Amino acid sequence: MNQQGELKKDYAYRRILEMILNDEVLEDHFPAEPEFCRQLGIARVTLRSAFKRLEKEGYITRSHYYGTRIVRNRTEKRLLIAANRSMFSNSKIALRAELEIEQLTALCRERNIPCDSSSLYFLQDAEKISERYFGVVFFGAAMRGDEPFLQVLEESGVPAVYIREDENNNITDRFASVGPNIRGAWIAGFEYLAKLGFRRIATLFSYDKRNFQRLGFDRDAFEDFLKQRGYTEAAEMICNISTKEDDYAGRLRTLIEEKAPDAVYCYSDHFAAELYHVLHEMGKKIPQDVAVLSFGMGSDLLTPTLSAVQLNSPLFGQTVLSLLEYLQENPGKAPFIELPYHILENDSTASVRLEGMMNENFKV
Repeated sequence: MNQQGELKKDYAYRRILEMILNDEVLEDHFPAEPEFCRQLGIARVTLRSAFKRLEKEGYITRSHYYGTRIVRNRTEKRLLIAANRSMFSNSKIALRAELEIEQLTALCRERNIPCDSSSLYFLQDAEKISERYFGVVFFGAAMRGDEPFLQVLEESGVPAVYIREDENNNITDRFASVGPNIRGAWIAGFEYLAKLGFRRIATLFSYDKRNFQRLGFDRDAFEDFLKQRGYTEAAEMICNISTKEDDYAGRLRTLIEEKAPDAVYCYSDHFAAELYHVLHEMGKKIPQDVAVLSFGMGSDLLTPTLSAVQLNSPLFGQTVLSLLEYLQENPGKAPFIELPYHILENDSTASVRLEGMMNENFKV
């Protein structure tokens, strides 16, 4: 507190604001922090507190690359929600991402937080991002980690939160992130079916690198995991399926005829919806003949309603905004906030296999 009874953090904020408004800062660049603290007679933590307040109000921008600079054409800073829009053509992840974007924008409206949306590939100017936005939330699956927009985000110095889509990635060590434990969620789906007594569990899986990136399993590792857990029959029923195949429905029909599963665990809601068509055409009843579990969202619109390992959390929007506030206080941090997933129990798994439930040798 100074002689006028003013707290040092308030004094620092007021004095720096006066310097901005009175054009006392040469070329819009502030001195380096140690020198500026000496000039103002304050500690570095007090200076950073004032800078944070001024940045939030849109008077300055701060980044590792550009330092602390004055914003001359000040407007209210906004939240930027960025996604690779081409990923919405990929039905494996589109529904979850779209719902989370809707949830986040609705919460911003409720809290009167202005926000914009953009494609990730438009993020090419770090200085503009720094001037216009107080935070960035970005979505994207199957990223390599060397995409140009990731470097631009780092250069901007704006707090950024990645919405985690993949178990294995090169992003969460660089950016704060929010999402479920995807590998754990995938395993939980199998355990759920096993507790219902299903033993002949077929898996609609893809043997490409994408599965390893998303789930943390390649085909061989997944087979070994099932055998170790006692899913001996299921380990022999991992089916390589792709919606790009010419006779996708035919492959599913062959799976049902040759393997005779009592349950099918689907890599995505899209796989599950296609499986419904095939099972109905074959005269199979769900779940009496074949239970179906999806990995994603599930649906009440299908008949019977589709069960799923649901990855979307009602805590999503609130968690993202709270994490952005934390990053403003703690720049340079990259925490991962793990959100809960749960099993959505609908009609497609409303059945039990008593014989399987009494199998004492099976390890759940």
